[in-house]
Parts: sequence; structure tokens; C-alpha cells
Amino acid sequence: MSDFDVEHFAKLSRLNINDEEKVTLQKQMNDILGMVNELMELDLDGVEGTNFAVDMQNIIRQDEVGESVPVEKVVATFPDTEDNMNRTPVILEDND
Repeated sequence: MSDFDVEHFAKLSRLNINDEEKVTLQKQMNDILGMVNELMELDLDGVEGTNFAVDMQNIIRQDEVGESVPVEKVVATFPDTEDNMNRTPVILEDND
């Protein structure tokens, strides 16, 4: 295992860290990576995978048609509308 590249990580994360923080972060990340390496060495043949620490069961209700909210009431909650639709500001410009 090679040392964690703190400066590259800080650059990608846009973090401004001083020399003291670099030393601390270097040690912490190397410790974490060392623990991950220990886990990778475990023999897990025959161990069933799990997503949750406890057994979970999904409870699904039946889909039932119900009464809808009238369009006028919904449209009245919009800050800006156009043809009974919610109008939102453009946040991305076309680059054509």
C-alpha cells in the first residue's frame, strides 16, 4: 500500500489545508487504508452478503385510486405559472 496523497486529495476537494493538517490527515487516511487492507485479507468464502445489520422486510401497500387535488389549487401554490404549469428559471444555458 502506498501513502495516501494528501495534496492531490486536497486539490480535488478544493480544501486549503496547512502543513500541520496535512500531517494529521496523512496519518488518519493511512490508518483507514490500513484497516481496509486488513478487511480485504479476510477469508469470506461461504459468508453470505448482507445489506443491513438486521433482517428487514419491505411492507408494500396496495395501490388505490384516490381523490386528486384540483389543478387550480395546485397551480395557486406555484410562484410563477404558464399554461397551468409551474414555471422555473433557466439554470443551464445552451452552449450551441
